Amino acid sequence: MTDYVFDANELTFAEQVIQASMKHPVLVDFWASWCQPCQVLKPLLKRVVESYNGEVHLAYVDTDAEQNLAAQFGIRSLPTVMLFKDGAVVDQFMGAQPESAIRALIDKHVVRESDLMLHQAMSLLEQNHEAEALELLRLAHELDPKNSAVLFVLARFAAHSGKTEQALSMLASIPDNAAEAGMARELKAQIYFNQKAQNLGDADALLARIEANPADCEAREKLAILLITQGQHEAALQQFLQIMQTDRSYNDGAGRKGMMQIFEMLGDSHPLTLPYRRKMFGMLH
Repeated sequence: MTDYVFDANELTFAEQVIQASMKHPVLVDFWASWCQPCQVLKPLLKRVVESYNGEVHLAYVDTDAEQNLAAQFGIRSLPTVMLFKDGAVVDQFMGAQPESAIRALIDKHVVRESDLMLHQAMSLLEQNHEAEALELLRLAHELDPKNSAVLFVLARFAAHSGKTEQALSMLASIPDNAAEAGMARELKAQIYFNQKAQNLGDADALLARIEANPADCEAREKLAILLITQGQHEAALQQFLQIMQTDRSYNDGAGRKGMMQIFEMLGDSHPLTLPYRRKMFGMLH
């Protein structure tokens, strides 16, 4: 045990958990010796919490020995892990969880120095002090390389500066379960389509080609890419869908691939994703 990983009981709980949570988050693991998932989770929680170097504490509560505490917090299933902050339970989970899920839960409630630096950098950006903001973001990244919010803002800086490879490398470092994962997918797709949009010609000229020949898949593909860079996602989806209707094999399945890339960019919850995914699968099958 360490100063921030310890056993708690009914006599020490108020001081070690409730009062301590006013200063930093405290995880409480309600466990029992006969519970096999508890035995799996306990060392994992310890390893994860110790990696935060005191920014979060961990209290173990043996529910067989501390039945009053278990009853007080309504423990019905083991293991149950509760996160206390500012004297109250603010998050929890039941059952053994993977490390990524545990970290995601903790990260929602731990205020990192790199987060404070990010907030300051965004304030500098609002005041048009871009150079100072970028330097502060770089320092925040050096301090906390796994802070996905900092990584995303740095990637956006790189993308807007034309450093696409650097931006893509940063975006690839953002985990799929991070809060910024959806924005990272969108930015990656924007970079991809912006690269493809170079030297595609004028949208009006492409529309004229399509009007003259509705089966002109090349013109439709180029127009779809231009529409995406303009934020006209539904119009782009319609062009890719028309390519599939005209020639499903055109340019190695460019119609289907284009739609899939837009779905990835928009995310599953976007109102365009489900209906157009259904249209695509309906055409494929």
